[in-house]
Amino acid sequence: MMNARNTLALSAILALCSAPALAKDEGFYIGASLGGATVQQKGNDAIDFPEFDESDFAWKIFAGYQFGPVLAIEGGYVDLGSPSTSRTEIDPYGLDVFVVGGIPLGPIRGFGKLGGIYWDADGTFDGQSDSDDGFELAAGVGLEFELGSFAIRGEVEYFDILDETWMYTLGATFTF
Repeated sequence: MMNARNTLALSAILALCSAPALAKDEGFYIGASLGGATVQQKGNDAIDFPEFDESDFAWKIFAGYQFGPVLAIEGGYVDLGSPSTSRTEIDPYGLDVFVVGGIPLGPIRGFGKLGGIYWDADGTFDGQSDSDDGFELAAGVGLEFELGSFAIRGEVEYFDILDETWMYTLGATFTF
């Protein structure tokens, strides 16, 4: 019994000591994520449509540079789907850029990011088309499970597109 506890304690200590060896590699990385987006418009905003709050499948591809375990820059393309109702459809997408700050906790890294997105949204309401674009605030938080050059990432992002757009994704990154 004492031997099993000592073995368990030694294993836990070794795992904690080796965690930095599993931390994300520094350098260039690429990634892709899949999930969903919720687009909210309260009416009479960027695109002159009525109130709208719908979700759809969303995805993104991105690339960045990891300077160390705490700081990275990242940019990518986001497709926020084509959420629709029986009378309205909106098709938002954009290019984003972020400064990413992370907190390594062994093989898990929590991160937050702040930046902006250049977006474009095409829409249709009762057969009438309209479109708008702009550069707006973008932010996000997430967790990564890192194993050297490979990481699995889950995150939530906010884009100030239309009135409010949220993107929830699960993806992966590979560092060169």
